[in-house]
Amino acid sequence: MLRKISLYLSQIAWARRYTDRYARDHCQWFQRMRDTLQPHIADFKGIRALDVGCGLLHWQTAMLHSLGADVTGLDMEYVRADAWPDKYIRIWRANGLERAIKTGFWDYVYRGKYRRALQQHTPFDIDFKGLRFEQQPAETLPFDDNQFELLTSHEVFEHIADVPAAVSEVKRVLKPGGLAYINIHLFPSISGGHNMEWKYPDTEPSTRVPPWDHLRQRQFDDHPSWINELREKDYRPIFEDALEILSWEASDYEGKTQLTSQIKEELSNYTEDELLKKGVIILARKT
Repeated sequence: MLRKISLYLSQIAWARRYTDRYARDHCQWFQRMRDTLQPHIADFKGIRALDVGCGLLHWQTAMLHSLGADVTGLDMEYVRADAWPDKYIRIWRANGLERAIKTGFWDYVYRGKYRRALQQHTPFDIDFKGLRFEQQPAETLPFDDNQFELLTSHEVFEHIADVPAAVSEVKRVLKPGGLAYINIHLFPSISGGHNMEWKYPDTEPSTRVPPWDHLRQRQFDDHPSWINELREKDYRPIFEDALEILSWEASDYEGKTQLTSQIKEELSNYTEDELLKKGVIILARKT
């Protein structure tokens, strides 16, 4: 219980300090997606899209919606864009009291600040009204075959227990020729353990939690959500078996100054590239 309280307090502290930075990061990720999709989808207007793992902030769902996409946000937890009291009763029933309290705290303390910052960093108007959500695991999508022209997911697949089933569902619900744009946060990266202390390893390295602790002693094995611990070499054949890979690239590199010769030796089962690569961005097509 004390460790859980400590985790929540650290999340609150980070939200207080970095809400604006979160919003700026999300705008940059979205622009990167637009740039990558530009040769295939120049205009989102009218595109039927699915955002898998839209989450509490549902920023990607809102931004696609704001550009005219017919988008549905999907998450394992109950998600709504408003802050009416009945929302938290629904969350309580669907996902438990703890999640209802955390969501209410975010909505009434930080949501307004985050949305204002998101708009400040976005070159188009963001509309959170009329958003559509479904609650379902990624392994069992609640849609008929061949429904979507675009499926997006930002740093969610590392939290999915049955990745082959989820990728099979991605293929099933995409229309022939439909695109999947999926950003995966890789477990071997310095931030892959999802400890908030290593959220920004290059600009604010932790002085409390050792680098790559989640691959080493696991002294601080606290994170807000379950992680499947797959490596890039585990993901690649799963996606290649189901979809045509148009591009597979690193999302970012981080932690170079933290990777000492001692840590390299200790983590010799991982390549240097694995330890420094934050994640991969996959652009794939259903043939």
